[in-house]
Amino acid sequence: MKKLLLILLAIIFAVNIKTNAEDFYSVYNGDTIYYNITSSVSPRTVEVTFRGISNEAYANEYSGAVSIPDSVLYSGNYYRVTSIGANAFWYCTELTSLTIPNSVNSIGNNSFYYCTGLTSIAIPNSVNFIADYAFADCMGLTSITIPSSITSINEGVFFGCSGLTSVTIPNSVNSIGVVAFINCSALTSLTIPNSVTLIGDWAFKSCSALTSLTIPSSVTSIGNSAFMNCSSLTSVSIPNSLTLLSDNIFCNCIGLTSIIIPNSITSIGNYAFSNCTGLTSVTIPNSVITVGDNAFSDCSGLTSITIPNSVTSIGSWTFSNCTGLTSIIIPNSVTSIGGWTFQYCGLTSITLSNNITSIPNGIFYGCSGLTSITIPNSVTSIGNYSFENCSGLTSITIPYFVNSIGDNILSGCNSLASIKSHAINPPSINQFTFDNVNKSIPLYVPCSSISSYQSSYY
Repeated sequence: MKKLLLILLAIIFAVNIKTNAEDFYSVYNGDTIYYNITSSVSPRTVEVTFRGISNEAYANEYSGAVSIPDSVLYSGNYYRVTSIGANAFWYCTELTSLTIPNSVNSIGNNSFYYCTGLTSIAIPNSVNFIADYAFADCMGLTSITIPSSITSINEGVFFGCSGLTSVTIPNSVNSIGVVAFINCSALTSLTIPNSVTLIGDWAFKSCSALTSLTIPSSVTSIGNSAFMNCSSLTSVSIPNSLTLLSDNIFCNCIGLTSIIIPNSITSIGNYAFSNCTGLTSVTIPNSVITVGDNAFSDCSGLTSITIPNSVTSIGSWTFSNCTGLTSIIIPNSVTSIGGWTFQYCGLTSITLSNNITSIPNGIFYGCSGLTSITIPNSVTSIGNYSFENCSGLTSITIPYFVNSIGDNILSGCNSLASIKSHAINPPSINQFTFDNVNKSIPLYVPCSSISSYQSSYY
């Protein structure tokens, strides 16, 4: 009996749970606006909310110009309107403008998501917080002034506002969040105030109309892909307050013609300048220690690059497809180079570091302009496909300490006239090492090692 009573009470309780977002509604200037009570004791407050139980159930509830009152009468009491709640105007595509009263201090998540007809909105100085994705995909919005009461532009606030041409960020703002302005493809100019210290991942990704950018010296951190796909960007000023150029930071910025990397930078991230096809020259400062994978890959316009003797590590594919790059010097400070680093480069000459111990896989794959190369004596192994399709290579010398050679290292080297090995002990190879190499070209080896070479795959 007690169990049955408990079940009945549970059912009654469930039936009486409020299922709607709104507590009440009120008509103002002809618009029915829905409210949720946030405080029922003095000073009584409400937030603007959506009608019903689903934030999508009543899309297009509002149309044209809408004004929100600063207070509303309900059950004999006045309630001050202090916030616009999450999803309050979600998908109201026919909403064209909104007047927010000075009583409002916060705007909630997704509050104006996909209000594609919204062309103007005035955010009063009373607002001190705008939540994530508040104006996401408001494609009709052309300009916005962020009030000086705001300290942070949060995640995705203006995500996909493709009609936005200008934005004023006040000097009260100290951080710009993840994807804050991503896909704002009409944004042509941007001033980042010197109050900002952090720019989040993908913050301005695909702002394809942005032509110039000055990053103030207050900024100490910029996230991954922050300016990726900003294809119209021709110049950028990087402050010496940064120590890292993050992954993909300027990837696919095809309009970028020059870049000055400050001497505060210690690391250039993966794909940092990948596919910056307009970039013609780069000077890496002597503060840089590591250059990441694909950092300058597909920079087909790059004709010169200076690598300082502070660099110790160069990643994989770092300069791959830099077809305009004809020569490069790798300083002796470099001890590690990744695979395929110079794949399909226009190299005719290269100087390698005397402190690398291996020639990695595919490092010069497809460098058809390379006619000769000196492998330093520090090298003990040569990786797979290292010189494959270097069709201009006429000779190669294997240094003394090499003990292993990978597959297909000289395949497609049609101009190869001779191979010389200084190694006393024949380096270990397999049946594929000299695949597609003319078997009639001479192999020169130390006199004392002829029989050893003859008894191996050679």
